[in-house]
Amino acid sequence: MGRDRIESESIDRNCKRENRGKCSEILKVLFNGELVSDLVLPASGDPGRNGWLLGDGIFETLKSVDGKIWAFSHHLDRAYKSGAILGLVLPIRSDVEVGMQKLLQATKDIEHGRIRITFLSNGDWVATHKVLELSSNELSVVDYRYPKNENSILAGIKTLSYGENAHALRVAHSAGADDVIFKNLAGNVAESAVANVLWESDGKFFTPPLSSGCLPGITRAFLIEYFGVAELDITPADLQKCRASYLLSSAKGIRPINRYNNTENQSSANGAKLISEFNDWVWSKLQP
Repeated sequence: MGRDRIESESIDRNCKRENRGKCSEILKVLFNGELVSDLVLPASGDPGRNGWLLGDGIFETLKSVDGKIWAFSHHLDRAYKSGAILGLVLPIRSDVEVGMQKLLQATKDIEHGRIRITFLSNGDWVATHKVLELSSNELSVVDYRYPKNENSILAGIKTLSYGENAHALRVAHSAGADDVIFKNLAGNVAESAVANVLWESDGKFFTPPLSSGCLPGITRAFLIEYFGVAELDITPADLQKCRASYLLSSAKGIRPINRYNNTENQSSANGAKLISEFNDWVWSKLQP
């Protein structure tokens, strides 16, 4: 029977200078709570036996800073809620927490990292931790012509069934952009292919409601709870007219959209202030 193999990658960028000799060994794979040097997965597509090939499972992408995982409990809360919605049997939560500490210890030389935890429908789970590529490049988006179904069972879930998002990103890249703006069946903005959406209007900040079909993002939730961001429906046409708009994710925080289709966005002092205050707040929560 054929096998799909995930092997440790060699990475040598953004590691601590004094540890550059160890960089090629940093990426590790955690499989069902145990560290492995590589991972062999069955290539059978039998329903219920290989969620990997069928796209039957969920995942979480998290950020690490100096060996600490940002908003870890919030991400696990979302994962276990999503698993319950889809009828997946996830591992005991404490086993995941212990396993992730093993992974962090094995990759302790990573200063800024991206963690991915994948839960498969057959009960297996996989986690990796690699260097997070930080970028300050300008961000551009275009509209995506195919609507997202806000009534789907998969709406608001980080599912392995990623074909729609992958195609959207190919559309964006072919247009010279970084991401797309999804509209839903109601014609309102839902999210981007990889992030939540935020915009500024009359000095206030807004984000689409969960009823739009967007992911219940962790950064989105914190901005609503602690920074006065409000939920509001908006059409893509009206979003393009806004003074400033942004993409939100746990890994990269709040990133300004510099160009939407052919419209150049303005810089915003309010937006810069929000980004600075949010970054300071995140950093304060990562301290002992």
